[in-house]
Amino acid sequence: MKNLIYLSVLLSVWSLKLNAQNIDFPLSQSEIEKYESRVHIQRLPNVSVTHLDAYKIRTQQPVYSSSTKRITLDVINVDAPTAEPELHWMKYWKGGEWKEFPFIDNLAFAGVGRDLSKGDTLPEHIHMSEFKYPLKPNKYQVHFYVFSNIYTYCNLTDMGIQPVKGTEMQGAFSFRVLESDNDSIRIQFENHTNLSVQPLFFPSVGTDELYMVHPLARSGSRDESDYMRNCARLEAGEAMLFSIPVSWNVSRITDPNYKKRFNSGKLSPDKYKIGLQLEIYMNTEFEVK
Repeated sequence: MKNLIYLSVLLSVWSLKLNAQNIDFPLSQSEIEKYESRVHIQRLPNVSVTHLDAYKIRTQQPVYSSSTKRITLDVINVDAPTAEPELHWMKYWKGGEWKEFPFIDNLAFAGVGRDLSKGDTLPEHIHMSEFKYPLKPNKYQVHFYVFSNIYTYCNLTDMGIQPVKGTEMQGAFSFRVLESDNDSIRIQFENHTNLSVQPLFFPSVGTDELYMVHPLARSGSRDESDYMRNCARLEAGEAMLFSIPVSWNVSRITDPNYKKRFNSGKLSPDKYKIGLQLEIYMNTEFEVK
């Protein structure tokens, strides 16, 4: 359950989440920002939507009174990967369109991570004291997102790159490495839901023992996340291909310790763990009478 903390300095939840995911990265900021030369992103033809409302939310009542102090939201994993419930916000109907229902100033959230496994339902409590204005008779939307880490594996050999059988993700999301020559790791992600999905960063390339073995893959930086939000959001039935070269220019690495660590300039033959971090968005409506 999330507890509200009122701070003298406005802290956005978005900033808190990104800061928590930043890692010590071998490239300088200017090199991190050479996105297109690090990972190539290609939109693919649309795929079928087979998992409607793989995650969904609903208010426990369809109608509330204007004196309501707390609304409980059910967050449901119908048929999707395990995820962590994250944050809510609201909109209200005005002049034929949805408008933001503003939070009070100087508000931040602190919470304990919860796993939402397939088939589970978890409560999310929305306290009306979070918002600048009281509820009035009208239509309202609640928006919410969950966070999920997904993984697959591939083998890199002198002859090529092969996915590891049995590790490809299927279902609400398809996530797999394509068989290819050994010049680049080609990672295909498909959104088979009717929900909006945001990859937060580039895919990661690691092993079961090491989080990061490729200096051009996921950095976890705020700027990289901003770049992905601008170009890599997937709506219902959309698909994307990420291509990560298996070699890199060692001269781009500025830190001497990392330069030594990555001085081979390429991935060696091995089994690699490929990860992708996702935010999945949903909304529901209720009325106040």
